Amino acid sequence: MPAAPSSAIAPGAWRADFSGIFTLSVPPDTSVSVAPHTAGKRDFAAAFGEARAGEDEAANVARWKRLSALREIPVLEPKPSTSGVMDRTAVSVPDNVLRSALLTLGDPRAQAPDWFATLESRALDAVLEKGAYAEAHRLLEGLLRRLEAEPSHAHWTTAFERVVALVLRFESRTALAARSMLLTSDKTSGDAARALARASTNASIEHLIGHRLHAIADMPGEQRATAWRALLDSMCRSTVCTTAGRLAPLARFIGLLASDEQMAAATAVVEASCAFAPHGGWRELTSLLLGAVPVNDLAPIARAIASPGRRLYGDDMKEIVETVSGCIDRMPEREARLLVAHLTEIVMMRGDFDYLTFAPDECAQLIDDLRSACRRCGFDDLAGELDGTLAEVCDEYKATMID
Repeated sequence: MPAAPSSAIAPGAWRADFSGIFTLSVPPDTSVSVAPHTAGKRDFAAAFGEARAGEDEAANVARWKRLSALREIPVLEPKPSTSGVMDRTAVSVPDNVLRSALLTLGDPRAQAPDWFATLESRALDAVLEKGAYAEAHRLLEGLLRRLEAEPSHAHWTTAFERVVALVLRFESRTALAARSMLLTSDKTSGDAARALARASTNASIEHLIGHRLHAIADMPGEQRATAWRALLDSMCRSTVCTTAGRLAPLARFIGLLASDEQMAAATAVVEASCAFAPHGGWRELTSLLLGAVPVNDLAPIARAIASPGRRLYGDDMKEIVETVSGCIDRMPEREARLLVAHLTEIVMMRGDFDYLTFAPDECAQLIDDLRSACRRCGFDDLAGELDGTLAEVCDEYKATMID
């Protein structure tokens, strides 16, 4: 075999030497002085790297806090007809018309209930009440979208109340329009059309509230509590606080308020909930309120939710007791013990809670939940008392089953 060329290099025998490639050649007669780092000082990367890391951590905490306090606003499908996408043959409502209408609706000088007295208000009312449904729908939809897009409106809450009033009045027209599209119309289909119209109304109101809460979250911290309370008061005046679920977004937002403002906000939500007939949603609302206040305020807000003056019945009170029982171990000992006694009065339908009518099996389950909570907290004496109470309930349950 012929010998390999002398220029061939065996694998692994060659190594590149880059040492000195970036070395600055200095003439011998040139003096170079390198300033050392000042004692006690950090270089740029060390100083600003740590500061940036702290800023990033604070930004991440704020971002996650906001994500937990605000639900994402659902995208409207199909796109609003005011954009011209849904019906390209229809003329969208001009922005200047919508802006003028909002200024009219938000004028605080035209106080309810005689705010329809102005000529502009009468014209707006005539279009929504007597105009073609498609035109009225586009106008009302445009007002909703415009109000969502103008959080800095000088009298936003006033405009909100009046737009909501128009939405509620328009519900009957939506029901008639839905029913007119059916091939066969009877009482059942009429109920379905009204349910669809009600769902449309609720979605419009909740979408508007969601936009407002996001706008409040963008405000400086010292302004949020005032704007949040103004929205809650406006909702109460508009009679849209009809369910516990409607108040849930506002309760979830409390986490973005200052710690010294959270208890007052939670109490305001509880007071607002007294304005409607309770029917579901209390497990979520109670959980949100208990998660929004400082630890020392847990017991007071729990007692406020389960107050006898609120006259909650059946499943609603059961959901509250179950939710509160799950967080007793987060409370200070003295307040937790008093709250266990309060919840026991509720479950056993005693004193101010004698109007409740829990079945024996429901009582047994709720007492067992309270007993488990006491054991988690180390309240062995209370757990022993609840053992006796549970035995009484079980005996009553057995007697009921035998009868």
